[in-house]
Amino acid sequence: MITAVAMSGGVDSSAAAWLLKNDPGLNEQYPENEIIGVTHWWDELRLSSPGLQERAASVCGRLGIPYHVLDLEDSFRKKVMDDFADNYTRGTTPNPCIRCNERVRFSEFYDRCLETAAAYAESESAAGKPPFSENDFRFCTGHYVRTEQRGGRTFLKKALDPAKDQSYMLYRIPSWVLNRCIFPLGEYKKETIKKIAAEHGFFGTAIKESQDICFIDDDYVSFLKRHLSISALAEYDKPGKIFDTDGNYLGPSRGFLHYTIGQRKGLGLGNGPWYVTAVDAVKNRVTVGRQDQLGVDEFTAAELNWFIDASTSFAGGSLECRVQLRYNSTEYPCTVSLTEDGSAAVQLGRKAVATPGQSAVFYDGDLVLGGGIIQRSSD
Repeated sequence: MITAVAMSGGVDSSAAAWLLKNDPGLNEQYPENEIIGVTHWWDELRLSSPGLQERAASVCGRLGIPYHVLDLEDSFRKKVMDDFADNYTRGTTPNPCIRCNERVRFSEFYDRCLETAAAYAESESAAGKPPFSENDFRFCTGHYVRTEQRGGRTFLKKALDPAKDQSYMLYRIPSWVLNRCIFPLGEYKKETIKKIAAEHGFFGTAIKESQDICFIDDDYVSFLKRHLSISALAEYDKPGKIFDTDGNYLGPSRGFLHYTIGQRKGLGLGNGPWYVTAVDAVKNRVTVGRQDQLGVDEFTAAELNWFIDASTSFAGGSLECRVQLRYNSTEYPCTVSLTEDGSAAVQLGRKAVATPGQSAVFYDGDLVLGGGIIQRSSD
């Protein structure tokens, strides 16, 4: 078996590679496991992770495993950065890390790692050794998440460390890829992982945590100014108007690009506090209200990805579970029903902020059932 470890050059991926090679339990679970380190690269990573290739290569050298760098810049730009810009200029607040996991890291990068493993197996093959196949391949990352087999299906499961759990970010992984994933950090607390990295001298304590969005080191609008053409940006970045929920004009805005649902600061309005309750990109209009007007008790989610068998789980018409609407945020009790167009209609047990473009991820205890992209109320 050959396992490709996704090496980011940070503490987590380095510790994952070390555990994969040295942890007795993992060695027993994956015997005769050959390990290679692979970095998926795009130039914008230098904004938040300078020197990552050098650090990743150094760790692989210390562990005595081959190291490869794969250039995915074109794919990342089209599938993540362009998608982020397109959705943001349409008035939604996308999560590019979720899109990257879905469209790049656990799809194209997975495929490229499989090809790299196959080439490595061919170069290392001995006479009489069985030919390499995808069944001989595993994909390892430094995410804080676990998996569990239940009813013949593989589910994502929350990490042991609730403060670092990343199951929300990975809910769009295809089931067939999840079957071949290894997440060594899911059973550890972050402090333990830091100690492992320090004990084995991967790097000093000055290495900072990776940022939420690797290609943004300032703010969203500054990124759009770099990413879009001058003519395209001029179409979107222009002064607009602010209204209350009753349709009363309250004052000018800097333009819809500068506002997101739930925002309170920087509105420039008196008689506050006010909160952004809606953003209309077509009309360049921002709607604000009081805190009790911010939440909703129902919404729809599209582009669904399920780990459960939806045909049986929704046989009774609906599913009772809990839903998380932002990364590392509160879970809410909910009832989920499937609509004729394949979306999910979600009824919340109490009001919450459901921001269009973000994800609604459904849980049964620690298990991820599935999830989808939150839609505008008019979508």
